[in-house]
Amino acid sequence: MKKIISFAAAVALGISALPTLANDVPVSIGSNPVGNTAYQWAAGISDLVNRKVEGVQMTAEGTKGYVANVRLMLNSDIEAGFSNSKLAYEAYKAEGDYSDVEPGRILSWMSIAPIVQHVVVLEGSDIKTLDDLKGKRVGMGQPGGTSMLDAEILLDTIGLKPGEDFKDFRVKLPAMVDMLKDGQIDAFMWNGSIPLPPIIKLKASHDIRFLSIPSEVSDTIRAKYAAYSEGDLPANTYPDQAASIPSYRLGNVLLIRADVPEEIVYQATKTVLENLDHMGTVHPAWKRVSTDSILGGFNAPLHPGALRYYREANVPGIEEFVARTSN
Repeated sequence: MKKIISFAAAVALGISALPTLANDVPVSIGSNPVGNTAYQWAAGISDLVNRKVEGVQMTAEGTKGYVANVRLMLNSDIEAGFSNSKLAYEAYKAEGDYSDVEPGRILSWMSIAPIVQHVVVLEGSDIKTLDDLKGKRVGMGQPGGTSMLDAEILLDTIGLKPGEDFKDFRVKLPAMVDMLKDGQIDAFMWNGSIPLPPIIKLKASHDIRFLSIPSEVSDTIRAKYAAYSEGDLPANTYPDQAASIPSYRLGNVLLIRADVPEEIVYQATKTVLENLDHMGTVHPAWKRVSTDSILGGFNAPLHPGALRYYREANVPGIEEFVARTSN
C-alpha cells in the first residue's frame, strides 16, 4: 500500500502544495475482502475520481474489513477507509481500542447506506429463533471485520457464549455462504449494506430464511451502544422476501485521515456527490445516498475538504453538525 505525502511534509520539502503536489498524490481506500460490498464501493469511487479529477491516483484496497481499516489508517498504510460510526468516533477520540493513538487523526468523510444485521439459515432448518442457535454451528464473520464484532454483541445479548453454547466459525461472508450450502454450518450472521451479493447468489440456488431479531434484543443493544439504530431488513431487499424482517442497523461510513490535503478531498467529494446516478450503477446502496443522508451516523468532525463542499452544496443541517461535532 502506498503512503501519501502529507501537506506539511510537502511544505517542509519546499514543494508547492497544490496543484503541483496533486500530480503524484496516491489515495488508497480500505474496504473489505475483494468481492464484498465495500470493495465494490471503493473501486467505484476510485474509478470515478481517477477519470474526473486530475492529479490524484485513487485505488481500492482489499482488507480484512472495517475494524482493520481504522488501524491501517492510523498506521498510515491507507489514506481512507470504510468503517462504522462506532469505530469512527472511538478512533477520533482515541478511546477504547484506540487509546494508544493521538486523537483527531481520523475524520468523517461520507455516510453511505446503513448496514443491516442479517441472521441466515436454510429454509428447512430447525432453527426458528435466535435462542435456537444454542448448540449449533454459527458463522460470525472474519476477524478484523465489523460483522464479527456485531455478531459477538448480538450473541452475548441473548446469553450465548462461543465455544460453550455454540460452535463459532470466523470466516468471510462468501465462505460462510458456501459452508451453509454444504451443511458445514447451521446459520451465519452478517451486518452489511443491503442487498448483499453473496446472499443474492445463495438465494438463487437455495431456499433460505432470515431470523427475526426481537425488539427487546435490539433495544438492549441500542441502549448499551448508541451507534446502533432502529431499522428492519426491508421487504423485497432480496428476491421472494415479501415481508420485512425485524433487525437493527449501524452507520456505514467512509473515513479519511486528517493529513490528506484539503483540495484532494474537496474535489473527490464534489465528484462523488455530483455523480450519484453513476454510483448507483456500481451498487444499489448508492441510490439511497443524497445530500440529506450524507452526514448520517457521524459523531466525529468532517475533513475540511468535505466540509467545504458540503457547505457549497447546502447540505441540510451542516452548520448544526459542525457545532455538535466541534464540542
